[in-house]
Amino acid sequence: MVMAIFQLALGSSMAQYATFNHDESVMNQVTIQETGSGSFCPDLYYDAFHKSYRNWAAEQNKLSFRTMTAASMKLQEPYAEKIDSDLVKRSRIEAENLLDREVDAAWLIEKGKLNTALDEFKGHIEQITLSGGNYRTYEDWREVYDMEVAGVQYMQDGYMPNSERQEQYMQIYKDIKLQDKKLKKLLLILKQSKTPYWCNRTLRRKEALVKNTSLNSLSRWKSAAVQAMQRK
Repeated sequence: MVMAIFQLALGSSMAQYATFNHDESVMNQVTIQETGSGSFCPDLYYDAFHKSYRNWAAEQNKLSFRTMTAASMKLQEPYAEKIDSDLVKRSRIEAENLLDREVDAAWLIEKGKLNTALDEFKGHIEQITLSGGNYRTYEDWREVYDMEVAGVQYMQDGYMPNSERQEQYMQIYKDIKLQDKKLKKLLLILKQSKTPYWCNRTLRRKEALVKNTSLNSLSRWKSAAVQAMQRK
């Protein structure tokens, strides 16, 4: 029992013991691959069976590649720094552009002028029927007003620089004033007209009503006269 325990302990201790067997040929090959220094061993064997590998292995070592890579990266540092600087500048410009496109600063400047023009235009539209225009004319001009309002809302929701947005606001303002000028001419013509549409139509209705009433009264009078004669 004692011998068995002793052998088991000895076996476990030998299993944990690390051995090191030095092989000069393997060490030289690894050294040549890593740094290019040293020589193959045995040289006669490599000269006979691996001559091409023996001739260029020292030149194609890992240290040379590492040195070339480091030198190449060093040469690229100025370009990388320039690219990084350009990207930072570009990001700042894009941030300014994004802020310029999302914040409608042009509306804060032009809203008073546009709202006043729209209110005046709407007020003149409401005078169409009062000046003798028909309801169809009123609807047509109301559609023009709605188109101008939609144009303003489209500019407010659009993604564009404030300079371009302000230019579009001014164009809409000019168009509103132009349409309002045309409408005022129409209102002047309607007011100066001697037979406004609505008056003419109302008078025709009244004349027809009076005529029909007179005819009905005459018919009733004749019927009553005939009945009176028959009673006699």
